[in-house]
Amino acid sequence: MFKRYYLCLDVGGTEIKVNILNKQKQPFYTENICYESKARLDQHSILQHFKTIITEHLQIMNENGAQLLGIGVAFPGPFDYENGISLMRGIRKYDAIYQVNLKECIRQWIIKLGFQTTTPIIFENDATSFAKGEYYYGVAKGQNKAMFITLGTGCGSTFMEDQRIVKNKYGLNEAGMVYDTPFLGGTMDECLSAKGLMEIAKANNVTNVDGYHLFVAAENRDVRAQRVFSQFGTQIAQGLRPFMLSFAPDILVFGGQISQSLKWMINSMQEQLTKSGIIPPHICASRNTSLATLTGLVQTLEKIQEC
Repeated sequence: MFKRYYLCLDVGGTEIKVNILNKQKQPFYTENICYESKARLDQHSILQHFKTIITEHLQIMNENGAQLLGIGVAFPGPFDYENGISLMRGIRKYDAIYQVNLKECIRQWIIKLGFQTTTPIIFENDATSFAKGEYYYGVAKGQNKAMFITLGTGCGSTFMEDQRIVKNKYGLNEAGMVYDTPFLGGTMDECLSAKGLMEIAKANNVTNVDGYHLFVAAENRDVRAQRVFSQFGTQIAQGLRPFMLSFAPDILVFGGQISQSLKWMINSMQEQLTKSGIIPPHICASRNTSLATLTGLVQTLEKIQEC
């Protein structure tokens, strides 16, 4: 049983994943506990859902006499991470909690449960938390320059160099991300995501499927499904080309649901990079995107407590 712990949440548009980690970054639950996000409900319902989830896990640990060290929440953007305020609006998820101070909500909830008012509560971009988890403790541990790309409903990204997050450099925006970079008549967020994958599927006359069923079809040796992923790999390499040239990472790590299909994308990705005059770095997928994200939250919480 853990004596001291961090409660961490990875909040997504479809699911909320939760685990409890100790200072050694070991998870309390063998598998992350998953909840429906309820991201399209009204404000009261969303907040009550968050409260119920947080309360449930705090009570479990409280009954066992464990000490809460901090709470970390990974959230997609746009979001005011420093103040814990959601800025999402018009993107069909969490619209109802626009400008709600979630940090203060959580603080009031835990105070009523008897926890200290000084308990650290942090919010962080989910792609950034993922990158930290893999950079310090995961597949990129020991690498200096690492590029992290999450492929899901959008394209998340974080570049790390000399143990720091890179921003406003190598062609990145002020947040250190690539999502708004123009690409193929749209943006990277549109083309290097589930939407971009489905566009390629449609062009190959593969219809009425989502990313998961496309993955299952490829697993079952469906040639058309495997071709779709291969072409998507080429598209990813084309989109990342300018960043690969300027940043020259030692390792490229993919996370998110689509990264599970990397084995059908990696060859075309490497071929396209080579064709572009780039020596491909080591390319791999995260073993567990969400657990890496939660581990990254613990790293941030520990850093704050050191100050």
